[in-house]
Amino acid sequence: MPDTAARANQTQMRGPKGGASMLLSDPGEGLRLDSALHRTQRVRHTSGVLDVDNPILREAVGGRSALVVCTPTVYRLYGDRIRYYAATLSTPFSAQIMVLDRGESSKSLDAVVEVCERAATSRLLRTSPIIAVGGGVCTDICGLAAALYRRGIPHIKIPTTLVGLVDAGIGTKNAVNHGGHKSSLGSFHPPELSILDPGFLSTLPVRHLRNGMAEISKLATVADSALFELLVRHGSDLLRSGFRAPVDARDEVLHRSVAGMLGQLSENLFEQVDYRRKVDFGHTLSPYIEVASEHDVLHGEAVAMDVALSSQIASDLGLLDARHLDRILSLLSGLGLDLAWAPTRVDVMWSALSTVHEHRNGDLHLVVPTGIGSCAYLGLDVVTPQVLRDAHEQLLLRPPRSPRRPLDDVASR
Repeated sequence: MPDTAARANQTQMRGPKGGASMLLSDPGEGLRLDSALHRTQRVRHTSGVLDVDNPILREAVGGRSALVVCTPTVYRLYGDRIRYYAATLSTPFSAQIMVLDRGESSKSLDAVVEVCERAATSRLLRTSPIIAVGGGVCTDICGLAAALYRRGIPHIKIPTTLVGLVDAGIGTKNAVNHGGHKSSLGSFHPPELSILDPGFLSTLPVRHLRNGMAEISKLATVADSALFELLVRHGSDLLRSGFRAPVDARDEVLHRSVAGMLGQLSENLFEQVDYRRKVDFGHTLSPYIEVASEHDVLHGEAVAMDVALSSQIASDLGLLDARHLDRILSLLSGLGLDLAWAPTRVDVMWSALSTVHEHRNGDLHLVVPTGIGSCAYLGLDVVTPQVLRDAHEQLLLRPPRSPRRPLDDVASR
């Protein structure tokens, strides 16, 4: 069929939210359906999101029914406020509340099904949102549940941890662990809205503030030298104050972290362009540490160890000068983060990289810094077991950080 005739046989259909599809008919090729789904994700900063006179969440939900999912700790601290606010959310529908008791070690598909079943008993409609109020485990589970329930319903994320504010609560991906592998089952299903309220951080244990600081340090090291300098100057003060002071530094750190993460993601949101991503810094070797420690090492703590190990590798290979290596490791130590996990079995760590290699379509793409604010990518042809072993042993020889204080071991949010 000539091109002009083929064009005459095209049919285009548009959905109410901007989704578009086009059916093309060509006797030589059969039928082809081209489609696209337009999605918009908003990120709002606020204070007192659960105050009844704060309209952001109420306006976002509108007149829809909703399911509010929170963790036991969040419910203990904020349950009364959540119930009172939820009662004002929807008319004529109601907002149901679910307490999800899951941690990193039980962040599984079973947890996703648990939320989906509650969504069914709550009779959520196709436009009804799941509202996750909690840390990264909660927002990941709820995001994946929203992607699966009725083949996709909206969700809103209200992160209550520092990791959530700068990473898990603003991302497009939602994943759970499966088969002994970190985040191996998941989806790309962006939230309608992420509401970021730093007021939640005032009740966060210092260990979990450090956990989030590791994610911020990751981004700063390879993508934002100004953010790196902010952490050097104010990081310890922010930790000591529960992320309340100095206010100007806190606001700038959060803004640069969130805008920087979203900026990096926007360049390759659905990971279809290529598999080299700066935001994967600290996330290549860390899954092994989390799983091998049975999640005794928190996600951010493992990320910090990955950042240290990747930086040491870069220095050993002549890609990062000693002065910059020392600044990176000193920042992590100064924030109270360990540089290495002593029980690491380097041979097992190297073997575990095969899963990352497959996930990144046949190349490791290990992100390593080449300076403060710049990076390069390495493959398995360079990252050998001996390279890993040498770098790990050098980190073990460095002085350890200060011993944990009692608050460090308070339960996760």
